Amino acid sequence: MISSLRNLFGREPPVTGVLETKEPLELATAALLLELARSDFSESPEEVEAIRHLLERRFGLRDEALDSLIEDAQRRADTAVSLHEFTHRLNRELPEEDKLAIIEMLWRVSHADGRIDKHEEHLIRRVAGLLHVSDRDRVRLKLKVIVGD
Repeated sequence: MISSLRNLFGREPPVTGVLETKEPLELATAALLLELARSDFSESPEEVEAIRHLLERRFGLRDEALDSLIEDAQRRADTAVSLHEFTHRLNRELPEEDKLAIIEMLWRVSHADGRIDKHEEHLIRRVAGLLHVSDRDRVRLKLKVIVGD
């Protein structure tokens, strides 16, 4: 009976998420940046441009590939239930210097509109904790972005 129902309705679609996609590290990073941009309830044009610039520079993506990554990341961010969906694999697979680079990217997006909102700062603190980035490094990167390189 069950096999006939499976044949009738087909097999269950494979469960896919950020961890099973072709480029999960890039997708997870982009999704975190997009989540940050909307964490203060307003996505400024400066933040969107900063996201595009940072992803282009970090991953070497241009034009259609960059647009595709951002669209995919937006869809994943819209359906995500927690930040853990994005940070789990990043934390497991990235060396510390890459985790620090992601935190710096988050600060750069947050500061792109000239101010760091309390909601943005809170999200960065949560992501840093999930990536096991120390408070000292998180604050150091914040100051690096605010004061300048």
